[in-house]
Amino acid sequence: MSKGEEELKKLEKKLSIALSLMVASGHRLPGVRGWELRRRLGKNYPKLIESLNSRLREIGLQVRIVYDQKSEEGDIDRARFYIVLADPLNISDIPTLGYSIDELAVLSATLAYLLTKNEKANYKEIVEMLETKYQKWRVEAILERWVRRGYLVKNDDGTIAIGWRTKVEVDKQELLKSFVSITGQDKTDMSLRNEDSDITT
Repeated sequence: MSKGEEELKKLEKKLSIALSLMVASGHRLPGVRGWELRRRLGKNYPKLIESLNSRLREIGLQVRIVYDQKSEEGDIDRARFYIVLADPLNISDIPTLGYSIDELAVLSATLAYLLTKNEKANYKEIVEMLETKYQKWRVEAILERWVRRGYLVKNDDGTIAIGWRTKVEVDKQELLKSFVSITGQDKTDMSLRNEDSDITT
């Protein structure tokens, strides 16, 4: 085996290790910390992750790096690495995931609100906001489901915050754009209904 072939084999092995660490994590949360990758792959692990990312993109996946706190940004060893879809799902894909439109609407509204509140707000505040559209028991049941799925976190101090899956899977800017678009359409529809009502009277 030539030196070049040997180096390629070593690279392939390291990429396999990186992939295994991110996919088959033994932690409560999925993904793997940067320091764990450093320990197994060496100090040049960020370059290996870039190489892995290029290959994953060929099959519609990508590596996403998430920092738990803003103060940690830039400290890649403390970040968590995940493998996620490279492109967001289309609305037509949603029913296959087992979520109803109402459940997605509640999640979208909650996340949009949390993003304007530094990613955390009072739980009762969220429920009261959503009660204008849905019954309280329905709101609480849906929020609980999103907590179990990891998109939201319910804290002991009575607050609700953005969960790890939101940080990994949700494009925050696109979410806010979509939410503004939806609420704008709702206002337009309401205005049209009011105009129709005025005409008939």
